Amino acid sequence: MQELLIILQDGFDSDDVEVTVNHKEAHHERDVSTREMLGMAAEISVELPAKGSTVGVEVTSRKLSASKKLHGKAKCLLVSIEDGELVLREGTGREAFL
Repeated sequence: MQELLIILQDGFDSDDVEVTVNHKEAHHERDVSTREMLGMAAEISVELPAKGSTVGVEVTSRKLSASKKLHGKAKCLLVSIEDGELVLREGTGREAFL
């Protein structure tokens, strides 16, 4: 198993967020809001199986969802709401906030 850091960034405002790994619920976060000074809403850590995974993120409060198939040893997934759409980007792992 490996750990994936999911960073919820811009666009969140009292939202409910659900994360799935290979279509199974891995984490649920309630009342997520972006802190403007940081440009971040939350950090979530999930376990990934050793082989390839599909990570899904759903903002249930807005009926937005997106998924990304990860290959190799992904370390970080950046998630933001941009122009009414949920955007997932693979990060380098150096994006963590304090």
